[in-house]
Amino acid sequence: MRALYRLGALVLCFATWGLLDAARAAPANRLAASHDPYLLEHARDPVDWYPWGSEALEKARRENKPIYLSIGYSACYWCHVAQRTLYRNPQIAALMNRWFVNVLVDREQRPDIDHIYMLARQIMTRDSGWPNNVFLTPDLQPFYIGSYFPPKATAQQQGFPTLLATLHRNWTQHPGEVRRIAAQIAQAMQSAAVAGDASVPIAAARWTQTAQTEALQRFDALDGGFSAATSAARFPQPPLLNWLLARGAAGHPNAEHAAVFTLQAMAQGGLMDQLGGGFHRYAVDPAWSVPHFERMLSDNAQLLAVYARAYAQTGLPDLRWTAQRTADFLLRDLRLPQGVFATALAAETGGVEGATDLWTTAQIDAVLGKRQAGAWFSLYALVPPHAGAKAEVLRQRRDVAEALLRQGRLAARLQRLAPQRRALLAARDRRPQPRRDDKIVTADNALAIRALAQAGMALDDAAWVAAAVRAADWQWQHAWNPRQRELLHQWVGGHAGNAGFLDDYAELARACLTLARVQRDARWSQRASELADAMLTRFAAPDGSLRAIQATDTLPFPTPLQGDVHRPSGQSAAIAVLVELARRTGQAHWAEAARRALRPMAPQVSARPLDWPDLLQTLDSAAGRTVFAPPAPPGDARPADCAGLPQGACSSDRVQANWLQTTGGWTLQVQIAPGFHINANPASEPNLIATTVLLHGQPLQGVRYPPSQQFRPEFAPQGIAVWEGQVRLELPALAPAQRAALALRVQACNATTCLAPSVLQLAAPR
Repeated sequence: MRALYRLGALVLCFATWGLLDAARAAPANRLAASHDPYLLEHARDPVDWYPWGSEALEKARRENKPIYLSIGYSACYWCHVAQRTLYRNPQIAALMNRWFVNVLVDREQRPDIDHIYMLARQIMTRDSGWPNNVFLTPDLQPFYIGSYFPPKATAQQQGFPTLLATLHRNWTQHPGEVRRIAAQIAQAMQSAAVAGDASVPIAAARWTQTAQTEALQRFDALDGGFSAATSAARFPQPPLLNWLLARGAAGHPNAEHAAVFTLQAMAQGGLMDQLGGGFHRYAVDPAWSVPHFERMLSDNAQLLAVYARAYAQTGLPDLRWTAQRTADFLLRDLRLPQGVFATALAAETGGVEGATDLWTTAQIDAVLGKRQAGAWFSLYALVPPHAGAKAEVLRQRRDVAEALLRQGRLAARLQRLAPQRRALLAARDRRPQPRRDDKIVTADNALAIRALAQAGMALDDAAWVAAAVRAADWQWQHAWNPRQRELLHQWVGGHAGNAGFLDDYAELARACLTLARVQRDARWSQRASELADAMLTRFAAPDGSLRAIQATDTLPFPTPLQGDVHRPSGQSAAIAVLVELARRTGQAHWAEAARRALRPMAPQVSARPLDWPDLLQTLDSAAGRTVFAPPAPPGDARPADCAGLPQGACSSDRVQANWLQTTGGWTLQVQIAPGFHINANPASEPNLIATTVLLHGQPLQGVRYPPSQQFRPEFAPQGIAVWEGQVRLELPALAPAQRAALALRVQACNATTCLAPSVLQLAAPR
């Protein structure tokens, strides 16, 4: 391989450069027919770009040319540097057009292609990032890969024209060697995407413990975040933070501390937009001071939910303040007129990364005046983004912010500086602004819907819940086709986009379930069920595993599992939906679908459990423990959903049901242990498990449930509808075979704890 890619001096003949006049006057290329914002930005490049599709792939095979595949997105800074320095250069474009078939992909439009060739990048170079530029054989096997290639040679890299010439020469003079290398890489990609040993057991408790131990070992107690040995960059990792908060709520204070400390460090740094709220994608330094300036809907939606949860769990006012500012950013800067949300804001303005967001002390003095600027700089500082920078990034002074946190006064200080913040934001708004990518991605919008609903409930903000409802209704009306039972992945400029992926279905269903809890409206549960049904039809393989793409789609490699590092994977989100539907409905087929989906994933989750925090949170929930409980040992008379739980931890340990024959037929007498209660039917909250008689797993119609009692714990002073002691449920007339198929779904609770729910199978009365 080394010999193949040794790059020597290249002398380009004058005939090659004679092709350039035509390139300089290149008309709009094939991307002009697209509706995708990123592809349209390249529609006037002199490069003869093709969108991904049969036309480009057939041309490569017909002409026996390699494919130059460039994968990027509209908010990507280096993608636009490549456009300015490479793709708009007529000389370089002429070489690309002569020797290669050039294909441009928006990773947000085609995440499946992105995931496949990012795996190739990781195998070949051990890194990742965008743009991801891949040279492929005509049968789509990669043989060379990289990120940004400079137009001229540097100390670290050869120039792009030299690289193009060398790869062209190798393809034409040593095709067998190129194909041999490509076949080796393709084999590695196939192996990496295969799940592995299907006999690996589901071991949720062990996975959770392993992941928690590793997360706390990687936790940076000085700067917050979770260090990676290969990079100084710090990513927020919302699924990990959310899971650590859940572990904290389950009695692990070290996990909660790691999450809260990281959330506070992020909010103090330049990662957070200190003027407008919201977060940039990541920081290039461990102290969170210098961001990579793009701002993504998916990141901010998840972080809103995490900060709201952290506030609800801790009561810390600075976390509430950050959640409010993040919601403000979403609703002000990313919300579109129809109520849904744009995908991202670009990292650059006028070709300069972060230009809109950078400040000098003199600029701040000019806006605020010396006195007000002094008050501002008592909390805030400017940090240079790189050596020699003339303008700098705003962040909170770390020593001051941490002292105020210890005193419980940071949120109050932040609020006192609101007039200065508004003045600076108004001045910034008068500057040229970064581009906004207005395409509407279903999964990303679903993350925002769920976050606004959760945060609205946690912070008691009805306007946020209303915004979530409006966006969800728009998605349902425009992205969901009820006749074909199909969901769109995106909607761009009034045009329907490509078909949805697994995470689109799963995340929108998950958002609907969140709205069902918040609004107590059955239409959301019904929509979630419809989406989940369609999801299983379109994405479930024969072994139960869930593909990321629809079964009818064809790609050269399987789409690899992604894990939950930066956002929940489609598989994790889908399993969360199936588990929640199983809990809500008691229908066994949802639980079985969740189990079948998880089994093929077990080898990868077992190998790297910390990569799957969203999945672990589902498995560790009460409903998840019920669905994924190990089989009961022989002779265990407890319900299957209690198997593996210690005695006294399951609702069946506190509730018994017996038959009583009355003149009107059969009555079910339910005995509840002293100090415990069960939820009445109907339950007073949509997230509570109502005591329900089931027939073949479905609620039995015609049951006469008794009036409820009111239980008023500290956490619910408005009262909860319950039954205590002994209650009788009057059943309708049933055939003996029907009585033999009855069961009772219950969850027993005391003043502080709810036990694992149970489905008690009822022996037929004699």
